[in-house]
Amino acid sequence: MSNHSGDSVQPPPLPWSHGAEPHLETLAAPLRKRADAGRVFDLEHFIQDRQARWTELELLLNRAQEHAADEADRATLLELVRLYRLAASDLNLARTWTANPELLGRLNQLVGRGYRMIYRAEQSQRGSLITASKRFLLSEIPATFRLRAKWVLLAATVFLLGAVVGAVGVALSPSTGEALIPSQFFSESPAERVERIEEDPERIDALSEAAAFGASLYTHNIQVAFLSFSLGAATIIGGWLILFYNGMILGAVGMMYVLDGVSLFFFAWVGPHGALELPSIVFASAAGLLLGQAIWLPGERGRAAAMRGVFGDVWRMLAASALILVCAGLIEGSFSQFSLKTVPYSLKISVATILFGALVVWLWGINSRPLHNASLPPRGSP
Repeated sequence: MSNHSGDSVQPPPLPWSHGAEPHLETLAAPLRKRADAGRVFDLEHFIQDRQARWTELELLLNRAQEHAADEADRATLLELVRLYRLAASDLNLARTWTANPELLGRLNQLVGRGYRMIYRAEQSQRGSLITASKRFLLSEIPATFRLRAKWVLLAATVFLLGAVVGAVGVALSPSTGEALIPSQFFSESPAERVERIEEDPERIDALSEAAAFGASLYTHNIQVAFLSFSLGAATIIGGWLILFYNGMILGAVGMMYVLDGVSLFFFAWVGPHGALELPSIVFASAAGLLLGQAIWLPGERGRAAAMRGVFGDVWRMLAASALILVCAGLIEGSFSQFSLKTVPYSLKISVATILFGALVVWLWGINSRPLHNASLPPRGSP
């Protein structure tokens, strides 16, 4: 059929053809685009299904801009990441099916804002983690050891008392050493052992060997430290006894090397790693005794309150002990193993002195300001 003369069919005007701003109704107009497979993209349905989460993402981004991103809680950040990923997926889908500039522009803006906000939050959290680690190592741990110095001093005193008893016992009766020390360690005399070590090739000749040996050593030492801690916490008296016994063994062994005329070797061999290893075991024992007192002698505060009051300090003392033992194990598995052929005794003893001094400065340095016990909950707290 033909049209009337002079008349022509005009398409309806676009909603924003007269200068009006496009609105959601404009975006939701039932535009259709046929795919090569014959499928139809319904823009109206696409927008209606996703409008709520786009709005939610926009609100979260606005809120994050008003407040620092690093102040947001973890749940908010996770929700922001989830909505950002969904919006990015929606943008990719929209680009495939439509060229609508308003829809693509809005999604592009949302995805771009989300990316920048998440990246900034991630960078801020990384910085916060580094800052928290520094504060823990350089402030919280030293503050705890200054606060609990009495317990460390008591534990060290018992350990040293045991060392004196062991050394005096062997000096008065050399056979005492064989009675105290397990028989598997008596395959040869100290002098014979030193002669063999100095004549044989170096035990460690590769970095991989040193790392593996060091790992086995600090794993064993951490187990010993944890045993000392556990006995102190569980029984109190057991913590004192194992401290005294370990000190007595060390004193007996040291005196055996002295009596055999190889004392310099003993200090050079044990010194580098012992300067860290022995104090860390004392620290773990002190932490156990501190917790043991809270458990068994809580006083008027009650057991639960006493345990809460020391828990933070106990944790920091154990963490410091474990970190120090890892360092000690790595040193024992490498530097301590070198004989006189490679490293002079004087150098090894000097290194031991420096390491012990550095440990003391770290934990009780004169430039550190004492802090109040952060473990104690504020009054009125549960």
